[in-house]
Amino acid sequence: MKDRWEIILSGVGGQGLILSGTILGEAAVVYEGKNATLTSSYGTETRGTFTKSDIIISSGDIYFPEVTKADIVLALAPVAYDRCISDMDKDAVLIYDSDLITDVKNTGVRQYGCPITQTARRLGNATAANLVALGIIARMTGVVSETSVIKAIGDRFPAKSQVAELNIKAFKGGVIICKINLYTGQGVGWK
Repeated sequence: MKDRWEIILSGVGGQGLILSGTILGEAAVVYEGKNATLTSSYGTETRGTFTKSDIIISSGDIYFPEVTKADIVLALAPVAYDRCISDMDKDAVLIYDSDLITDVKNTGVRQYGCPITQTARRLGNATAANLVALGIIARMTGVVSETSVIKAIGDRFPAKSQVAELNIKAFKGGVIICKINLYTGQGVGWK
């Protein structure tokens, strides 16, 4: 198991990527005793402009809070995919929403297309795509345990049990997608 993970969550404003980064970081720090940083950048508009969150999770010290060499990049929108794909290191893995990103470029980077939005919609709320993606990342990397993320989601919505339940359901849906696709090798762009 790796001691340090550098993860970029990218998309557009309104997709909940800062929330996802916060949940991931809290799962690592609060429930697993690791160190984590989260930095975010986004446009001045509330929705629709490029946004990204850099998360670093490490069992050791973190001296610089921004991702310098990503291990995992998530792209939940075409603008995010186009910005990230050209700058990625060949050792990194790109996970993209195959429901929204159809112009996939062959750059030598390992890419995994998953029906993230479709899964969130099927589970009850398309706006929970960020938690579906978080489930995929947690399962694929093992950066934090699934139990730690579920606890962190519960902590984030203590007075809104229905919201917590929906987000946990979406997270578990992402875990299942990852299990199925890794086992069968199926899925759009799944390599």
